Amino acid sequence: MGEPGQVRGGVVDAHCHAASRRFIPRSFVDGGIRNIVAMHEALGVPAHRERLVDRAMENLEDHDCDELVRQMDEAGIEWTVLLLPDFTYCLRDCELTIAEMFELHGRILERHAGRFQVMAGVDPRWGQDALVLFERGLKEYGFRGLKLYPPCGYRADDRLLYPFYELCAEWNVPVLLHMGPTASNLSFEDARPGFVDEPARLFPAVNFILAHAATAYVDECAMLCAFRPNVYADVSGFQEGSRNPGGQGLSHLLRFGPAHKLLFGTDWPVFREDARQAGHLELFLGTAREVLAGPSLKLVMRENAVRLFLPRGPRPSRPDLTGSAGWAGLPK
Repeated sequence: MGEPGQVRGGVVDAHCHAASRRFIPRSFVDGGIRNIVAMHEALGVPAHRERLVDRAMENLEDHDCDELVRQMDEAGIEWTVLLLPDFTYCLRDCELTIAEMFELHGRILERHAGRFQVMAGVDPRWGQDALVLFERGLKEYGFRGLKLYPPCGYRADDRLLYPFYELCAEWNVPVLLHMGPTASNLSFEDARPGFVDEPARLFPAVNFILAHAATAYVDECAMLCAFRPNVYADVSGFQEGSRNPGGQGLSHLLRFGPAHKLLFGTDWPVFREDARQAGHLELFLGTAREVLAGPSLKLVMRENAVRLFLPRGPRPSRPDLTGSAGWAGLPK
């Protein structure tokens, strides 16, 4: 994999989402579109927010990830980590309950065997029902980790999350947390890397992944990766940083973040209209090859993800929580 022509064969994309309105609510899309409208208005360009939202929603029809798999094949991406955030507690226009979303992601795994690992989100404020549902995802659907979205209104060090971290330790699966800015109708304050420091110290058996490390809080993410043995970072969203001269955020992270702690990711479908997955891969490699030697590049493109996400050893034997009443009825 050290030579340019050898990189693609075993690439793992460690940060994607199903491009489906079933899982991404309209209000979330609208929150992102508002920044585009503000830019257009400042330039004196007419902008119709609802039309832009409608257009964005039209691109969220890949419910079974068939188009994503086609683009993975085109790019030479072997498998992808599919992330399911739980917006249902915060954004009340979600089409499905989070339990229904779990079930549909289980079907995606069956439909595209071997092409995805799923990290499933639960908002800790749903309480015991959320914990039961999360374990059901691990046990019944074969999910491989916990996806958290702090901008919905909680922090990584919220004690409501500690039972989930304990469960991740028992199942030997990682936790991935959104870091930095997001849709304008959600909180940025709760999504700071520093809030991961205490959980990482208290739960040394759990690996924590800081998402979007190349686009926000780059130095803080690199520091935590360097000095917390169980903290990693993905580079998803690097396309945003790459619009700066030289892709400064990405270059800085690759230079100062330890390569054995970094993961390649594209954040599909956020940049879907900018390029296909093959184009995003080439964009990343254009910067990465200037910074990383062959063995380090292999770690970022594949080996770190293999260590974090692929099952290792027998699953734990513990009391079955999934029979508890109420898990399927988590409200919207």
